[in-house]
Amino acid sequence: MNLFFYLVLFMIGTLFGSFYTLAVYRIPKRQDIIHTHSYCPNCNHKLGFLDLIPILSYLFLKGKCRYCEEKIRPRYLILEILSGMLFVLIAFLVKFNLEDLNSIMIAQYSFLILYVTFIILICRN
Repeated sequence: MNLFFYLVLFMIGTLFGSFYTLAVYRIPKRQDIIHTHSYCPNCNHKLGFLDLIPILSYLFLKGKCRYCEEKIRPRYLILEILSGMLFVLIAFLVKFNLEDLNSIMIAQYSFLILYVTFIILICRN
């Protein structure tokens, strides 16, 4: 059961990793990171739902934009994978598991993840 739990945490971590790459790209350019839909930085085409699935979309599209076929940097894939692994590692280190789950542990883990998120974004800028 914990394996499924850690797999879910990994997937959530990859979503955060995808957001990190978006934020790291847009913040220095003073672009909106919340309300503007994701787009290809080369052709500016708005990305579809399937294009936004972390890791899988990169692999299925062979590292290229679906619309202009421009190569996507592998750092996006790497950051998504590392973020997923970081979520699992933090959960493992703080002994966050499904059997002992309670609202206090969820709150503590959530604040820890938010802290790590802010550190990543601050360090990049």
